[in-house]
Amino acid sequence: MNSMKSIKLSMLAGLAVTCLLLSVLSQRNTVDAQEHGAKSRPAAVFEGQDTMLRPEGYREWVFVGSSTGLSYLPNAPADGESKREDIKHVYIDPFAYREFSRTGKFPEGTVMILEVARAATKNEPGLQGSFAGEYIALEASVKDSKRFPGGWAYFSFTERGGKSVAKAKPFPEGACLSCHQKKAATDHVFTQFYPVLNAARPK
Repeated sequence: MNSMKSIKLSMLAGLAVTCLLLSVLSQRNTVDAQEHGAKSRPAAVFEGQDTMLRPEGYREWVFVGSSTGLSYLPNAPADGESKREDIKHVYIDPFAYREFSRTGKFPEGTVMILEVARAATKNEPGLQGSFAGEYIALEASVKDSKRFPGGWAYFSFTERGGKSVAKAKPFPEGACLSCHQKKAATDHVFTQFYPVLNAARPK
């Protein structure tokens, strides 16, 4: 009897270990598949050499920060002068975020999105401040050294009248690239304004 009981207990223990191993392998395969999917589906999709298609699903990416009133433009209003109250939200594609978290560097193919909303207010007793209202512009930056001599390129998916467009050519290098080269803290990215990236950077 004792012998049979021992055999049954051994079989149950072996089955439990097998189930545990299968569960771990399944989870690992799921993670590998997700990472492979992220790598196999580039965040930036191009038509020809330098025409970028408007990114889809970027609001499901990693939100890295927001700002209002920030500008390095020489004709920007000085402190105390009136400024247009736009609110800017910045996102980074998930694969680039994971790589930056691991290495402290932005990989080739990194895409960052700048979405601009008009600051809105509401006339309500006791309510102060403003909030993000209507979205008015969408821009993107892409790291792709094979396509762009400067390493990065910058795109606007909004026409002057506020109409959204499905594809865009890069800005001239002097429009955005030179400022990012001089002022950005990390590889053309203004990480000094993005606390999420600063927290994720390897110590």
